Amino acid sequence: MESAQFLDILGNKNRRNILQLLASRPYYISEISDRIGLGQKAVLDHLGLLEQSGLIRSKTTKQRRKYYHITENLKLEVFVSPYSYTVETSVVIQQPSTQTDQMQPSDQAGGSQSIKLLKQLNKYLFQLESKRRQLAEKQCKVEGEMIDIMSKCIDMIQETAQNNPEAEIMTELLKHPQDKRSLSINLDLPEYFLEEHIQSLVDKQIIIKREKDNKKIMSLL
Repeated sequence: MESAQFLDILGNKNRRNILQLLASRPYYISEISDRIGLGQKAVLDHLGLLEQSGLIRSKTTKQRRKYYHITENLKLEVFVSPYSYTVETSVVIQQPSTQTDQMQPSDQAGGSQSIKLLKQLNKYLFQLESKRRQLAEKQCKVEGEMIDIMSKCIDMIQETAQNNPEAEIMTELLKHPQDKRSLSINLDLPEYFLEEHIQSLVDKQIIIKREKDNKKIMSLL
């Protein structure tokens, strides 16, 4: 499913509350209804949409009671700036940790050994969380530098462009290379109108055309 569709699904508070519940353990429909204070029919509608999206799955017990659980680890990132709007979804795959191999309790381990192992795992979890925060800070610094460069590029585009259509074309291609059809859709301008301005920018060696996957892709030089 497209990232934008996930945003639409998560835009509903009740669906977010359901996912928050399921993030702790699987739940039956009646439990979900009681916890979020919503009728079972409405809960079923939300669960159906979440299941259709692939975010959750259902299983039926021998007693024919259906419960729901989250399918996989998904990460949804939204980046909004004066020059960019991106929504990306990625699957976070569970990775075996070599660090925890030395922490495994013996088969004869008692309660005290299990508590000791739990403390070790919890300590390591905090270390990983610290690393995650450090990486997030580095990512923010990179994105901040990208925004600064984008700002300078926009200034140069305004100085270089002969008219507004040229400026819009150059700004759109600054975000990412694309073909004429995509450019037409993103700018909400007909292809025939763009053709003259594209050719002018090609003649001035500001943009270049190249073949990729049987499409003519344009990008800034």
